[in-house]
Amino acid sequence: MSILSVNSAIGTAIPAFVADSKSEQTLATKWAQGNGQMQSDIAYFRSKASTLTSVDALMKDYRSLKIVLGAYNVSGLLSYPALTRQLLTQDPGSASSTAQKIGNPNYLRFANTFDQFQNNPLGSSANVATIVTSYVTNSFEAAQNTQTPGIQNALAFNRTASQITSIAQLMTNTPALTVAVAQTGINFTTYANMSYDQQVTFLTRKITLSDFQNPAKVTKMAEQYLIQAVQDPTNWGASNASTNTVVSLLGGSSDTSELSLFGVSSSTNPVLSLFA
Repeated sequence: MSILSVNSAIGTAIPAFVADSKSEQTLATKWAQGNGQMQSDIAYFRSKASTLTSVDALMKDYRSLKIVLGAYNVSGLLSYPALTRQLLTQDPGSASSTAQKIGNPNYLRFANTFDQFQNNPLGSSANVATIVTSYVTNSFEAAQNTQTPGIQNALAFNRTASQITSIAQLMTNTPALTVAVAQTGINFTTYANMSYDQQVTFLTRKITLSDFQNPAKVTKMAEQYLIQAVQDPTNWGASNASTNTVVSLLGGSSDTSELSLFGVSSSTNPVLSLFA
């Protein structure tokens, strides 16, 4: 990308973020209302949710599953039903569970929320409404990201930053983590290659959590991240999370060390065999 085109992209990204962040929920709702297929899918999900009382019922209902996974920013799981079933059926608190072994924050949040369907998570109208709202918001942010790399993370960070009061919470919020790491001067790829203990130490030293309670500082951090993301979307973690492959969700390329969690070698076993 030439210097001229980079400057042009940056000049577009910041105003787009400012405009979206001021009234994001309203904009997301209007955007969804203009999408006939989305409205049809949401209406269908609302009508079926109370009947989805088991893992099997949800897994067999593709339209409902699409909305549920989208609400947790794990839409890529639609292509990997075996992995999805493991996340839904295993005890998310067990160290031996797939969710814990992979360590992907969105996977963990998804598995913890549904918790093996022990409390009928789709039986509450309030839960269903929350899922629909999250699905619409995440879909809106992902759509914006196709036009402006990084804006998906920037908007999500802007929405959730004030809820983060510990390093542990930060590390389970992928968009916020991506934006926060950008403030440290290293790109997200470098951070991701650290060990877990190194990441904790690094974030503890470099991140001032109280800044997340200051709206002006949150906005400034999001804008600084966008400037970097526009110039190099891949290394600054600005790619659309919904299009990531299973390999990337595991933490990198097919030979990444995360595969060792499963005791297999990527050179002799396809990634999908992990979830067969």
